[in-house]
Formats: sequence, C-alpha cells, structure tokens
Amino acid sequence: MMNSKVLIFGGNGLVGSKFIQIHSRAFEIKAPLVSEIDILNKDQLLKFAQDFAPDTIINFAAYTQVESAEAQKGDKGGICYQINAVGAKNVADVCKEMGKKLIHISTEYVFDGTKAESPYTEEDKPNPINWYGQTKYAGEQFVFESGCAATIARICMPFSPFYELKTDVARFFLKELQNGRRVKAIENQRVTPTYVNYIVNALKVLVESQTEGLYHISSTDSVTPQEFAKTIAEIFQLNYFLISPISLDEYNKSKTVKLLQYSWLNPAKFEEQFGEGVLHTVEEGLTLFKKEIDEKGENRLY
Repeated sequence: MMNSKVLIFGGNGLVGSKFIQIHSRAFEIKAPLVSEIDILNKDQLLKFAQDFAPDTIINFAAYTQVESAEAQKGDKGGICYQINAVGAKNVADVCKEMGKKLIHISTEYVFDGTKAESPYTEEDKPNPINWYGQTKYAGEQFVFESGCAATIARICMPFSPFYELKTDVARFFLKELQNGRRVKAIENQRVTPTYVNYIVNALKVLVESQTEGLYHISSTDSVTPQEFAKTIAEIFQLNYFLISPISLDEYNKSKTVKLLQYSWLNPAKFEEQFGEGVLHTVEEGLTLFKKEIDEKGENRLY
C-alpha cells in the first residue's frame, strides 16, 4: 500500500523539521524550501501542489519573531501579516480548489493570557493582544472561511534538544545551568512547554484520521518557568541554586512585547477523541529530551 502523500510548507522550522525526521517513513513527504515555493505566490503554490498531488498539506510556515512583529503592528503589507495571514489564506484556498485536507499550525498567542483559573480550551474566545497573535488569528479565520477541509492545531512552546536555527526555553535554561550561570525564571506565569516529538506524533494522528476542526496540542499539565527550570536542573543533575525567581511584571519591563501571564493550553479534546498516550506531562517530555541528548553522546548543547 502506498504511503499517504503529505506536502509541507515551513519544513525547515523546529516543528516541521522534526515531523519530517520522525515520520518520513510513515508518509511520502515533500517539503519545498522557501527559495523553491513562495506561499505568497498563489499561482506558484497551486502548480506545485497539483504536480505533487498530496493527500494532506501541513502549513508550518510562520513569522514567529514576536518582537520584530510588533514593529509592524497594523501593517498588512508587512512580512508578518503576509506570511501568517495571507500565506495561510493562499494555502487554504489551494486546498479548497484541489479538495485536499489542510492542517494549519497556530499558537496560544491568539489568546490574551488573562484566563487564570484553567488552561485555554478550544471553546475559549481568542483575543490576541500583540501583532504576532493578531496575524496568527487572522490566519486561522482565513483557513476556516476558505471552506476547505481543515484542522487547526494550536501548539505551545515547543522544545527540542537539537535545532540550530533557533533556541528554545529548555535549551536556554540548560545551557545557562551547564555553564554555571545564574538564571532568572518567572515565578507567576503558567505555561505548557511541549516536547516537540509529542507535537509531531499528535499531528501524525490528525493526518491519519483526516479529522477536521480545532485542537490544542500541548503537554497535559502546566508549570511556571521557574518550575520548568528547576525540573531541568533536577533531571540533568545541575545546580538548582543557580535559579532565582523573577516576577512577570519585572521580566516584562525590558520587553517590547509583554509575555502572556496565562500562556497555557488544554489538550483534553485531543485526548478524549484520540486517547491518552500521545501527549504527556512536561516532566515526561524533559526526561525524553535528556534521553535524546544522552543517546547522541552530547552532554552540552553548543
């Protein structure tokens, strides 16, 4: 039996590249570089998709530089809005025209971060407060308005032991602690950092099920960044006392874009529909994060 064909945009990113690495045997994957296919060129996009004739298209492509995005606020001609909104619309329109399934990757930044009592569910109303979040939410709306068979997967703080193009919070904390440097970690923010392998395994389930709708893909519990840093120290047997607390307000003073206080997602809908065992806790993710580093024979990440 022939493998299902999956066309990927944004395949050089942290999550997209991991999906290709792990699932290239499960699917016949094509992931053109930005230099090969510009998702802002709809005609080029359509021709490429028609030539490959995928069963599913996954759009990982995104402008994720949150601080740089804020400098473009309100500019629909800016690269952030063009990639996150117009690019998403173009991919969705191509899927509609071809009758193909789309999985579009979004973010917790579509929310305002004020929900303190429990993590955000798919039923909660988005209210993005920065330009990055606003462009990603516009992309979500364009996808659903296109009428294509679509799944939107919101992910949160993916972390991976190996990705050269961009660091993440887990590798930042680990490198600082390995080098004996003091780390300030926020004590009053709730987040759901998620091991990248769990994200791409959940996406594989969504590809295979051909389910449509909106899903939150994240760790099954939440932590503060301070708790996250301390768990890293414990798992890697590093100096716990290098970590000191900082309040979110204090941290945000130096930032153009303020971090959301409650930057967390609830993946219960995914687990109810597809079962437990695909997504796991933050600590389980960090344990496998260490195992992957150990297996590669590298105990320092630089």
